[in-house]
Amino acid sequence: MKGTIGIISSGNSTIHIFSIWIRDSIKLIFIVLVLITPFFIQCSKPKNQETTSDSVFVDKVKLSNLKGKQYNLSKHKDKTVILSIWATWCKPCIEEMPSLEALQNKLSLDKYSILLASDESLDKINRFKNSNNYDLNFVKLETPATSLGIYALPTTFIINEKGELLLTENGSKKWDSEESIQAIMNLEQLKQ
Repeated sequence: MKGTIGIISSGNSTIHIFSIWIRDSIKLIFIVLVLITPFFIQCSKPKNQETTSDSVFVDKVKLSNLKGKQYNLSKHKDKTVILSIWATWCKPCIEEMPSLEALQNKLSLDKYSILLASDESLDKINRFKNSNNYDLNFVKLETPATSLGIYALPTTFIINEKGELLLTENGSKKWDSEESIQAIMNLEQLKQ
């Protein structure tokens, strides 16, 4: 009889320990959900976001050239700027570079500029540029990415000649497709 009572007691202890483990696991899951929910809410914005704000977007974007000197977007006044935010470790960013280069070759350089900005060190950006054969204009992003609403890479901004943000594209894209080129041109016509 003692052996049976011992087993029952042991079983109750096991059940008690298991119930504590379940309770603590539920608490942990709740805490994790509370912490990550803002991230998912932020990242759940529509993929394409047109901006109708009157503020000039280019004033928010601070860049430097690959020698560390300030790079002013006003150099591209009277042009539509396609500004792609990327990183050397971001595979989708690198995979879309050939299509950005092809887009650059298809568009009139009198009307459009394509810039690729990374917030990584100048050394990393220069090493990437020197070890790859892209004929693209690389710059360093000095503005904190989150202050521009960037929570995923690549993120591409299309900015009109007045410095206004026309479109934000999150994720990689085949930029040199006829559909993409037509969409860029349609954006320009809508905002004029």
